[in-house]
Amino acid sequence: MQEIIDKKEIVKLVIDELDNRGIIKRNLNSFDNTIKLLYEYPKLKESIKDREEQIEDLKKYGIPSKSKSITSINIGTKREEEDEIIEDNINSLKQHIYRTKVVIRYIDRVLEKIKNDKYYDVIRLYYFEHNTHEQVAEYFYRKLDRETISAESIRKNKNRLINQIKTYLFPNDTITEILGY
Repeated sequence: MQEIIDKKEIVKLVIDELDNRGIIKRNLNSFDNTIKLLYEYPKLKESIKDREEQIEDLKKYGIPSKSKSITSINIGTKREEEDEIIEDNINSLKQHIYRTKVVIRYIDRVLEKIKNDKYYDVIRLYYFEHNTHEQVAEYFYRKLDRETISAESIRKNKNRLINQIKTYLFPNDTITEILGY
């Protein structure tokens, strides 16, 4: 029972985090949110590196100060206050990194479920590498030893995979859409 609660909490955390960042929209259907999430997936991974660099910069350089020509100098500011602000910023960045990693792990687990599909690479090529349907069809033409694959076939298989992924990512939304609640 505890495992079910933990999974529900993870799903809620993931959905809330994606909604807060504007990556998904609660008023979109699960298919459109899945597409939006897959487009954003590589950026989510990059954001971890960016935040880790921000942490290192804060540790190394402290908080960037404002131009002295624009603001007055507050002589009473103590070093401890600045250290506390830096530590608060670092902790906030670490929380963002943690939540982003939870989201990425969740997406990775979902993608793992479809990895054995013949057309799995469509997801990577189209959403993560931003290839066109025609470019993806060319990739499959080479991969499948000159077996002709049309751009329309790529589009259909991409949509089929999205429908599978959406059920794992947004199970409640999928049920609601099917049953019309």
